[in-house]
Amino acid sequence: MIEPLYPGVFQTTLENGLRILVEEVPQSRSVSVGVWVRCGSRDDPSHRPGLAHFIEHLVFKGTGRRTTAEISEAIDAVGGHMNAATGKESTCYYVDVPADGFSVAIDVLSDLTLNPTFEPEKIELERGVVLEEIRSHEDDPEAVAYDLFAGQLWQGGHPMSRPVLGERETVEQVTREEIVSHHAHYHVPTRCVVSVCGAVKADEVIEEIQRWFVFPTTDDSRGSPRHAPTMNAGRAHIERPTAQTHVYFGLPSIDSSHPDRFTLEVANSILGDGTSSRLFRAIREDRGLAYAVSSSLMLYSDSGYWLTYAGVAPESAELAADLIAAEFERLQQQPVDDAELALAKSRLRGHMILGMESNSSRMVRLGNAAISQRPVLSPDEVLGMVDAATPERLLHLTAQFTRSEDMNIRIIGPRVVT
Repeated sequence: MIEPLYPGVFQTTLENGLRILVEEVPQSRSVSVGVWVRCGSRDDPSHRPGLAHFIEHLVFKGTGRRTTAEISEAIDAVGGHMNAATGKESTCYYVDVPADGFSVAIDVLSDLTLNPTFEPEKIELERGVVLEEIRSHEDDPEAVAYDLFAGQLWQGGHPMSRPVLGERETVEQVTREEIVSHHAHYHVPTRCVVSVCGAVKADEVIEEIQRWFVFPTTDDSRGSPRHAPTMNAGRAHIERPTAQTHVYFGLPSIDSSHPDRFTLEVANSILGDGTSSRLFRAIREDRGLAYAVSSSLMLYSDSGYWLTYAGVAPESAELAADLIAAEFERLQQQPVDDAELALAKSRLRGHMILGMESNSSRMVRLGNAAISQRPVLSPDEVLGMVDAATPERLLHLTAQFTRSEDMNIRIIGPRVVT
């Protein structure tokens, strides 16, 4: 049964448990298709960090019906673009195609997602590719600094602490048997979502998905259980021989389904989202301490944190950290005035409206909500929740999430002796 969620958006769940979301965009001439799997780096075995990311690479290396070249050629032949991404909690395989390439997109995505052959020689070739990706990551000082921060963010070595790419040793040692087993364990219909947005009709999309998404098994496996992390608190300096020092603040936050998440997004917009934010003015515009300074909410299915970052000269690191802490303190002690609140709401409203101009962004919005098992809200519902934020509610929320004793502060770079 096809259920309308709001005008133009429909969903259904097949008998095998596969959930489908479709957004009809009649004025469009293209289609974006995403296959979401509830399997990310936090689901990797403890001795094999990076396995989900490695599998994301390997599914493109051949199926029972197509070689690597034939997968690429099928999408190129309809003028499309195909890629994938692995995150902490999910993996997404996606294709953007002109409208007349939709059937090809569904065919190819279902094939590579469900029927990869994991040929030994292809595993060895891609092993080298992923190792090079890790080496490139290790050559990026900011990426390494973030990994160091994230690695000390959660208590007890929680899986959320691990980098998505994993470690070189993992990629070097993982076996084909482990790859096949992990793929089969998680790529089951009850852990998958297909989201489609663009020049399509919902009933035709569902019919096409039923035709092509034939899972090797209907196992109702839910994978290994997840456990919510607990954040570490405290302040530390991690010495690194870099030209720039990276200042990270992590604060406990809410999860991605929490009803106050949009109000907290308004608070974050005021703090560090964009060139009119408080952090940008205080650290970059007024003092010239940083090129990059920002804040964002990192919200997951069972946890979250409020992240603030600034990249500064080593001798400015302590001052930048103190300025960030002062802005958090101001947020929890002083009500936001009406003009600043209106500006933050307008910024968030504009981001969302501009995002709705892209089928790909629409697809990600629907798929990300569904795979995270949170309600799929209409744009008007989201904008209404943003508009409902008040100075009083912001003050109440930020007082909960900006306490100095809860902050995880990491200053990563050279230690300056004064």
